[in-house]
Amino acid sequence: MKKSLSLIIAMFLIASFFSACGKKDNGAENKYGLSTKNNLVYWIAADITNIIPPLSHDASAQYAYPLIWEPLNSTDSRKQELIPLLASLPEISVDHLTYTYTINPNAKFSDGIPFTGEDVMFSFKCVMNPRQIETTQTRSAVNSVDSITYVNGDKMKVAFHLGKPYFQMDLVLGGGYVLMLPKHIFDPKNMTDRMPWNEMKNEFPKNPVFQQEADDFKDPSKIRDPKMMIGTGAYLYGEWVTNDHISFKKNPNYWGKDMPWSEAYLDEISFKTITDNNSAVTALKAKDIDLMDIVPAQLFVQLDPIKQPYIKKDTVFYNSRVFIQWNAERPLFKSKKVRWALSHLVDRDILVKEVMKGLAKPINGPINFTQPHYDASLKPITFDPELAKKMLAEDGWTDSDGDGILDKVIDGKKTPFKFTFNIYAGSDVVKQAALVISEQMRKAGIQVEVSSTEWSVWINNARSHDYDASIANLLGNASEDDPYEIWHSSQAKNKGQNVWSFINPEADKILEENRTEFDINKRDVLMKRFQQIVYDEMPITPLWSAPLRIARIDRYDNVEFFKQRPGFNVPFWIVRGSGLKAKPGVASTVPIQ
Repeated sequence: MKKSLSLIIAMFLIASFFSACGKKDNGAENKYGLSTKNNLVYWIAADITNIIPPLSHDASAQYAYPLIWEPLNSTDSRKQELIPLLASLPEISVDHLTYTYTINPNAKFSDGIPFTGEDVMFSFKCVMNPRQIETTQTRSAVNSVDSITYVNGDKMKVAFHLGKPYFQMDLVLGGGYVLMLPKHIFDPKNMTDRMPWNEMKNEFPKNPVFQQEADDFKDPSKIRDPKMMIGTGAYLYGEWVTNDHISFKKNPNYWGKDMPWSEAYLDEISFKTITDNNSAVTALKAKDIDLMDIVPAQLFVQLDPIKQPYIKKDTVFYNSRVFIQWNAERPLFKSKKVRWALSHLVDRDILVKEVMKGLAKPINGPINFTQPHYDASLKPITFDPELAKKMLAEDGWTDSDGDGILDKVIDGKKTPFKFTFNIYAGSDVVKQAALVISEQMRKAGIQVEVSSTEWSVWINNARSHDYDASIANLLGNASEDDPYEIWHSSQAKNKGQNVWSFINPEADKILEENRTEFDINKRDVLMKRFQQIVYDEMPITPLWSAPLRIARIDRYDNVEFFKQRPGFNVPFWIVRGSGLKAKPGVASTVPIQ
């Protein structure tokens, strides 16, 4: 499933919750005293702030909310192919402008209400409402949808009508960009019925119902209201304790339990917030949590399978890219020559060796080496302080007052080269990298301060362009990426993902052409040119791509890893000794380990 993005992560306070997390219970036990309690506790490094799609942008929430809400189609994780779920695969017109879905008559919400085309219509209108700033990111993916209609008035058959074709439209419409919400829960006043399609793409619709619907949908009081947590998914909302955990319980009446790739064996899945990485590893060793999916490299290599034989470690390379993002709206970073000079002041080999403990590979461009269209011809970005100093001098940066800090007159004012690395709290890797890079830049006459904020503040500052520079981890598709959502100039406003304000007309044209090109070989040519443009402009400094570093308590069977993030599907896991067995013949069954 797409998005799904990217990023990503207080010890237990309640004794009873500790016991549910893997300590001894009254049931039979596995080797090493492992619990057979049919649950899993998943570590996250930052508290989830919102799980209602499409308002939530937390990386951890993107693993949580699919437990409740589902897309029209599921995904065969091995083949990376869409398969039927809430609806059939689409019937696609010859001109690629009409996609028709037939609703599965068995699909229903957890309150027993059948899923229909009205829910499809509502869910997409929520995302496409131009007054809903929080959905700007997703809206960019569905902006070619002109309208949705019921085929011959049948609300069990919906047709999407496009203004222009898009090569990944089946993935966008059915694969997880837009999860299906219950209209009867979120829109009991039928406001979306009064939002006409001919105003949907007007940035400032005159009809006041657009603003009313946006305000009602994002009402903060609904974010944690159990009455809103009604979905078609395999799990039900459990409880949510701020800065501690959020839990989900298996829906015994789940309609899709016999659908391929929709199996759910665990009775409960919890997401446990532990902001300190060392404390998280301690909790894993104590069997108080079951799973860590992005263990800091230093801690990962220190995990000892001899001392802790009940812990398994796995690495899986996926579409993950870590880079420095320079805010081009800041005067310091407007010059391409400056951005290249700063990039030459970053020793990526040291970062990979020391910070990532060798568990990463340096990267040079915006598309990862795991992806189609990756351009391997881009030359490595060298660590060359002398070249960097020369380029800065050519751009007018000198130490005019002898204080050891470069300066330049910008808009008539003497400006020292000082900036702040704004990083998110809870990531030791990001902090270490920022400190190493800051020291390398200090030697070149650039003063860098490192400042950390909690995740929700950090992501809001990034989306609002209220930062100087930062280090971010960008996550993408397991299959083919569409860079439009983070690189097109239209996404540099309204809290879109182009947080570095990259504006390039040629790149825009390429990204637009790429979306309407169905020949993969022609897309390859377009994407190679796009990578060259980004490389030349250097709006970001690529650092490394690291694999998922997964550490887990070895009490589960039916475990399988995929290149699709988060790299596994937890509901498929079966607690060893629980008495449960994988259903024979279903697509996701794997040999017992």
